[in-house]
Amino acid sequence: MGLPAIPDAYLVPVILILTFVVSALLSLIFCGIARLLFPKFRSGEHKPGHHRSDLRSDLPASGREIKTIELPLVGGPSFTLAMLITGLVAGYLLFHTGEQWTLLLIGLGATLGFMLIGLVDDWHKVYSKEGLSERAKFSSLFVLSVAAGACYFFLTPKGPESYSPYIGLPIIGHLICPNASPEMSACPLHPGELAYYAWLVFLVLMTGVTGSVTSLAVDFSDGLDGLAGGLVFSAALAFGIVTTGIIDRPEGQVVEVLSLLCAGSTLGYLPWNWPSAWAARGRRSSAKRLAQIYMGDSGALALGGLLAMIAIFDRQETLLFLVGAAFVLEGLSALSARLITRFYRRQLHILRFASTREFIPHTEFPRPFLATPLHHHFDLLGWDRRRLVYGAWALGACFAVLGVMVGLAPETWQRYLGRILVLLLAWIVWSSGSWTRRYFVGKHPPERSRRRRLALYYGFPYRIMGIPLYHLVEVIEASEDVIETPAEELALWQRMTIFDARAMLGLYCYRAGYYPAALAQWTRIPAGNRALRPAIARLLEELDSRLALEKQETQPIKREDLLRHQEPPLITGNLGPADVPNPHEPVSGTEAEAVQESWPLPVTKTVEETAERQSTSGSDRLPPEALPRDTRLEAIHNGHSAPDARHLAATTGMGEREPTSTGSSQAARTQGRSHSPLSWLQRFLHRGARSSHPSQQQL
Repeated sequence: MGLPAIPDAYLVPVILILTFVVSALLSLIFCGIARLLFPKFRSGEHKPGHHRSDLRSDLPASGREIKTIELPLVGGPSFTLAMLITGLVAGYLLFHTGEQWTLLLIGLGATLGFMLIGLVDDWHKVYSKEGLSERAKFSSLFVLSVAAGACYFFLTPKGPESYSPYIGLPIIGHLICPNASPEMSACPLHPGELAYYAWLVFLVLMTGVTGSVTSLAVDFSDGLDGLAGGLVFSAALAFGIVTTGIIDRPEGQVVEVLSLLCAGSTLGYLPWNWPSAWAARGRRSSAKRLAQIYMGDSGALALGGLLAMIAIFDRQETLLFLVGAAFVLEGLSALSARLITRFYRRQLHILRFASTREFIPHTEFPRPFLATPLHHHFDLLGWDRRRLVYGAWALGACFAVLGVMVGLAPETWQRYLGRILVLLLAWIVWSSGSWTRRYFVGKHPPERSRRRRLALYYGFPYRIMGIPLYHLVEVIEASEDVIETPAEELALWQRMTIFDARAMLGLYCYRAGYYPAALAQWTRIPAGNRALRPAIARLLEELDSRLALEKQETQPIKREDLLRHQEPPLITGNLGPADVPNPHEPVSGTEAEAVQESWPLPVTKTVEETAERQSTSGSDRLPPEALPRDTRLEAIHNGHSAPDARHLAATTGMGEREPTSTGSSQAARTQGRSHSPLSWLQRFLHRGARSSHPSQQQL
């Protein structure tokens, strides 16, 4: 007895499940083999952007290349090969007909073509340090997608057949289906008719746009370990669930196989690219990195192109925008940033900086995100990368569930409800960029009435039913006693950019006498944004003068020499140093201590003078230099208000107060006492005591 021409109805689900499992296992094995065979196939490209500090002119001539932290770009070819092998075997086991084989080969061939385009791009990144240009990449993807659409039209029976919702459009519907009616879902066409050629042009262009845009959107989302893989898995699985309703059709079985191949191969790749909290810069650099390979452009373009082919073969192009709404957000964020920035450069006039001729960085524009694609915005805010990727996976799963609800809902109102929920969720994610990028300076803790320190927050200064809409970033050394004017009090709890917030915090630390903390705040502001705030430069010069006088030197010490890192930067070569401070991340204690060794606090009062002043004023506080270093963080240094502090107050939106004659005479008396012979003798004895007790020099 021979094998039947068509497998049993119970055997088809088993073969489909095996297709998913085998593709995942082969992808897992092939990725491991490729990692061992090609460990040096790593990118050397640097794409400048403000989420990566573009300070190449300040880099040394020699140093390690970017490849020291990049991973091998071997994931894409590995799981594409797994998809091709498993797909051909599944087609043989399912006894596909000639029509099904044609459709399957078109899908797998298009996936292979997308992968080859990405592989050429990766090859240039590895050996030429620069990938394909955007125009060349988009043109190649568009031509390949057009070719796949033409093959689908001429080689399959369903190709020359227009379908809804396009036949219901006002103008296009009449061209592609002259005899359309509201009840029709498909309109067969024949050669020689005008509608036949109109549908050919429409289908080819739609396939070209859908294939190229979807593949680029997946490529945009491949910016963090595991991000693109998890999103593609949920989208492909959603298509597989929706396709089960038409699996009895010839094209339905092929679409189901392609969906399971896409989901299974991505699942096998994820263990090699699992997300972690590792980052090349800042406080997260000590975390262990779990990812071992990248999918590269070859993998991202292949997965995006395969999703587009699945949607076109299934005639569910609109469903692709629902289940892949995360990719839509990534692509729109990158496109909108480019268009908005160019428009702002030519048309937007910021009145705040109208009196200066300094170049205005794009970070000062009211853009929706700090950096694009979208995931770079939250990464720049200092979010934990592992939690960020997990949150993106959950978001993609929500979009996939809503897409499945739309695809399987029997009632029209249910489908419209699902689409509305998708749009609402996408709008929430999009609008989150505007409120997460805003910071404010307040007091910590907010509930206490006195003896509070100033702090940096981001979000909204509100609580709803006890739920805070803000996040505490850091608490500085200065307390609320440094607030001098009502205008400065009103400036608290007001949302502003991170650069204005850092400028305010630096001013308060400087006014309180915590010069290392002030320097740490101001150096967190990028050079372009700091140039728009000239008061910071004047205060830095004032700080240099004070420290130069304190050390009895004729020339101020250069800050570049004092802030020189003891350890070499993590990344050099053609990539900006990864350890450049991120203005959106909190200032760490080790960073303040590194500056503390080079910027000692001046001693302006002796213990006897402090006790006399306390007996006069009734205060129970000691100046910070009279306290141990661990207690100095809680103390407030009085009498160090800089003459140029009012300029920074005006720049950051706070009011200014003209110095009175009494305040000036008191400052002069204080300065005179700080340089008296008795004060210098006391300082000498104090340093001698510290040198004899080295254990007390550490916090």
